Amino acid sequence: MKMSTRKYFLALLFSLSFLTLTSGAKRKRLPSSAYAVPGTNATYDYLVVGGGTAGLALASRLAESFRVAVIEAGGFYELDNGNASVVPYYSLTIPSLSSSPDYPHQPLFDWDLVSQPQVGGGNRRIHYAQSKTLGGCSAHNTMAYLRSTRGTQDRWAQIAGDDSYKWDNMLPYYKKSVTLTPPNWQKRNMPNATFTYDTTAFNPAGQGGGPVQISWANWVDPAATWLAKCLQGMGMPKSDVGFTSGTLSGFGAWTNTEIDPTTAERSSATEYLKQAIENTEIMVYHQTQAMKINFDNTKRARSVLVSTMGLEYTLSASKEVIVSAGVYHSPQLLMVSGVGPKATLQKYNIPVVSDLPVGQGLQDQIWFTVSSGITSPNAIQIASDPANREILLREYLDDQSGVLSSAGGYLAFEKLPSEFRTAFSKRTASALAALPSDFPEIEYIVTGFPDGKGGSAGALTATILHPYSFGSVTISSGSMLDKPVFDMGWLTDSADTELALAAFKLGPEIAPGSAVQSDADILDYIRKNCNQMWHPSGTCRMGKAGDGKSIVDMTGLRVLDTSIFPFANPGHPTATLYALAEKLADDIT
Repeated sequence: MKMSTRKYFLALLFSLSFLTLTSGAKRKRLPSSAYAVPGTNATYDYLVVGGGTAGLALASRLAESFRVAVIEAGGFYELDNGNASVVPYYSLTIPSLSSSPDYPHQPLFDWDLVSQPQVGGGNRRIHYAQSKTLGGCSAHNTMAYLRSTRGTQDRWAQIAGDDSYKWDNMLPYYKKSVTLTPPNWQKRNMPNATFTYDTTAFNPAGQGGGPVQISWANWVDPAATWLAKCLQGMGMPKSDVGFTSGTLSGFGAWTNTEIDPTTAERSSATEYLKQAIENTEIMVYHQTQAMKINFDNTKRARSVLVSTMGLEYTLSASKEVIVSAGVYHSPQLLMVSGVGPKATLQKYNIPVVSDLPVGQGLQDQIWFTVSSGITSPNAIQIASDPANREILLREYLDDQSGVLSSAGGYLAFEKLPSEFRTAFSKRTASALAALPSDFPEIEYIVTGFPDGKGGSAGALTATILHPYSFGSVTISSGSMLDKPVFDMGWLTDSADTELALAAFKLGPEIAPGSAVQSDADILDYIRKNCNQMWHPSGTCRMGKAGDGKSIVDMTGLRVLDTSIFPFANPGHPTATLYALAEKLADDIT
């Protein structure tokens, strides 16, 4: 009797303590309660496969109205990649971003993908860094926030047969995903680096902005400002509106996403997750890889077989499975689950659920560099000098300023001037003319770096924004444990080689130098030295039913990442991914 009474009072005490903790409005959900214990089958309304840029944004918005779980193969970038992901400057120097097949491995954070030999890229095999972490590539990129153009969005709507993708209809979603902080001119402290921007491209402070913070870096690389003068010398006008209001033309300072201006730390898609953990019942299965999507006899997606470090179990979706695993892994997951080219599936004895062109249409933007001599110091010189270490740390930790607070610089967009188009073939000229009038052909980024002799060199990188060369992604088995097989198809279309040659000739250089003069020599240099922009797209492209190129007829299944882009976009994809996630959440709810 005494034991029963004791148990009763202990239970009552626990209940009263719990009520005391939860009855007040100030008490919020413990972050730890959002991370599921693996091994138990469970059912949710929506399963989001991939906790990257788009995945976390969409899952967090859906969790406001539904039961949602996120399946993410990686962990936490703050732990697994440390300062390389958290401190802005280090995002420019992450060793695992190397494109060499002998890159420094980072197994906690990188998917360890290496391409097939690039026939148009000097027969090189390219390491393609892809983030395996909550936040995805928003935890791994160089933090540039650039939206698409008005004409580009309108073309997207035309291809999709859906006016909701037009610029005017997408702009509210661009605005909803981010919160803008004006530049801190005092910390930037660079009179020749002032700029203007379109304030109407963002929601006013406190009026509907999103969880991701965007601003401009609190420090300006002096080398970049003088290299920007080089762009002016090439005839490019300065942009008066910036790169967020539907225009990509001229040169200017890029807006940084994923930098919180109050802390100068990366503000990634995990900002969505933090907000959702506090306000919803979202659940996250981290260190958990999706192995296969299961369909019922009506070909409707019903569940996902997952593996947490070898422990397999099944998560079910009463409404939809949403795949957001990236341009390489999304098509791989669809194919091993029976959605893809029939011949490929049959080759690996995978039952065909739907015969669709999954994995085709890969477009990969590439860049190459022309170097010139400069005299101003640059960020890498300043940061690598041991004499500067203490002051740089104090600037960053105490004032959120200085070199370590910055990942931003200057860039420019243009359609090539007429004098550089004279060598275009009729086919290339026609292909470029078919792009929207505001779709830039080339993006230029200016950076400074040590010349190896105690001085500085300047790099002007030219990026082909709408490649006409296509690659593909396929599988080598029916298992997600085997890596996807992919070929980016670099410079296999003559339109791209003609455009690259013209862009190369825009300015003087010290590298590659006088030995590279003929078109054949220049093209050989470009093939052997070009690199990825990390903006691949198109492997699960959206479009109209019956166009033969789109992934459109699945039930209970969606895809949301850059693989759905119907063509390579001129703006950097992060901004568009956040907007697409906001739009899809709105469409669903």
